[in-house]
Amino acid sequence: MTEPMEDARTTFDRIRAQPVAADLWELQRALLIIGGEEATRARAVTREFHACLRSLESKAASRTASRWGAALGTAAVGSVSLPELLGRQGSALQRLLESGLPAVLEIGAAVRSAQAWEIEARLVYDEIAWFLYDELWDVSAAQPGLAPTERRDQIDLVVGPLLDPAVPDTDRATLVVNVFGTVLAARMLPLLETNG
Repeated sequence: MTEPMEDARTTFDRIRAQPVAADLWELQRALLIIGGEEATRARAVTREFHACLRSLESKAASRTASRWGAALGTAAVGSVSLPELLGRQGSALQRLLESGLPAVLEIGAAVRSAQAWEIEARLVYDEIAWFLYDELWDVSAAQPGLAPTERRDQIDLVVGPLLDPAVPDTDRATLVVNVFGTVLAARMLPLLETNG
């Protein structure tokens, strides 16, 4: 049992320093071998943390690709329209309007795409916040003398910014990773102390 525990401890130390999905995968493998109720709780957090990191990676890549696609599409529409405009005779204003309309529509589509991305990102944070709220509630139950309303208020201070669309996405991503790290530490601590 020493080897899986040492693997879990070493991997957990790496996760605390720099959380990456591959290390979370390794941690869950060690926790499966260790077994028991505490390992099961730690595995649940590990699984959700892994899913969170994957979602954040996916959303960041999707957002970048969407922005590049919109920019390239707008540039392509504009570049096709400009030669057509220069090659025509007649009313310059009418031709300018005709050639500019597709570019304006493309820009409008790009803005809508970015708005859709923001809505999808909010839904991801809602799911994550729900899980973290439950975990923080459970972990904080170990603090004797803390009234339920006090627990709620303290957890709201931590989880609230995840649900606030006014908080920039990079700040929310940083916060969610930090909160996951804290919850994972709370779940790993009893396991490491028992087998330390």
